[in-house]
Amino acid sequence: MTNFYEVLFIVPTSLEEEANKELSEKIKKTIEEKHSSKIVKFEKWADRKLAYTIQDYKEGRYYLLETDCSSECIKELESILSFEKTKVLRFIIDKIEKKVKK
Repeated sequence: MTNFYEVLFIVPTSLEEEANKELSEKIKKTIEEKHSSKIVKFEKWADRKLAYTIQDYKEGRYYLLETDCSSECIKELESILSFEKTKVLRFIIDKIEKKVKK
């Protein structure tokens, strides 16, 4: 059974483009190839000043990912984002209830 999830993660603005692409590809492959799920949206949201310093970083690049996948896929995605401590400053994963049209 699949559910709709929204994932927001922050990387340092100083992260090299190659490392950024590597992280994005790892996430995409995990969702699409390994779990045969669908990515609805995956985009750079904004470069913003952080509310407080995280690992000596004062600015971050926010990415927004929307996906329709299983809970096993989300557990693996959470593991990837947790493991990449040098690339990912913070992340949050929310399960979104599908809206029923009346």
